[in-house]
Amino acid sequence: MTYQAIMFDIDGTLTNSQPAYAKVMGQVLSEYDKSFTAADAQATFPMAAEQAMAHLGIAATDFDHFQARYEAVMADHYQDITLYPGITDLLQQLPASVKLGIVTSQRRNEMVSGMAQYDFMPKMAVTISADDTPKRKPDPLPLLTAIDRINVEPSNALFVGDSLSDEQTAAAANVDFGLAVWGMDPNADHQQTAYRFEQPLDILKLF
Repeated sequence: MTYQAIMFDIDGTLTNSQPAYAKVMGQVLSEYDKSFTAADAQATFPMAAEQAMAHLGIAATDFDHFQARYEAVMADHYQDITLYPGITDLLQQLPASVKLGIVTSQRRNEMVSGMAQYDFMPKMAVTISADDTPKRKPDPLPLLTAIDRINVEPSNALFVGDSLSDEQTAAAANVDFGLAVWGMDPNADHQQTAYRFEQPLDILKLF
């Protein structure tokens, strides 16, 4: 099938950011006298900030402080985040007629700061962050908002992500899901995938 639009998650899909995320969260959690284990990193990595805080036992009333500290510490680690091999080539080689976008659980400040270094960002027809809708993934609203803004029907869009949350988002939105195997949790049980992409350039086979 040829799609009119492809929406991408960022963390674990476009960027290999989990090592930096684990380092930053470990530092921020230490300020709360809390540990941050590898299991915590795996569980919270795909979550929006509010969801991660709840999972880690941080009070919702601390959101502003927690988010400010996370963004401040992360600002020193953007250089540790890299694109997965093949992402740049993929985005250069996709047909110009295909509308591209981002649907992420990152806050807009974090998304803008972390992604500004990449030349492909101006190609994104739409970007939806955690600040742009009242509900977060795995609710379908962020994804549906993105494709609505570019006037594409769900049946004509593909969502590429690495997590169960991304898969659930696509299923709830009636959008085909492409699993980014290169960034997925190897222990996750994915059941609702239209495609399993072993590497980014595999997506080109759809066109």
